[in-house]
Amino acid sequence: MRPLSLTVLLLACAGALPAVAGEWPGGAREAFIRDCMVGAMARHKEGPARRYCECSADRVAAEFSSAELRQLQGADQVPAPMQERLLATSSNCLSLLNPAQ
Repeated sequence: MRPLSLTVLLLACAGALPAVAGEWPGGAREAFIRDCMVGAMARHKEGPARRYCECSADRVAAEFSSAELRQLQGADQVPAPMQERLLATSSNCLSLLNPAQ
């Protein structure tokens, strides 16, 4: 009986958690992709670079809150913990840079 109670409790807690996904402020997603493209196109063709950067923007929006996305907008320097999260989140899209041929 105890495992059932624990399961019910965990499901109830999961439903009570707020959604983390954020909304990019106006123009910020496009700016993120544009900045990403500058770096990605230094080593990759435009198509894969664009797919990677768009994927990264989508993943960042899913991982970061709206407040965090606003903080990223126009930031000259990103705090180290946030930078680490950005890199980890974007790394999920790396396979788009080197598609299997």
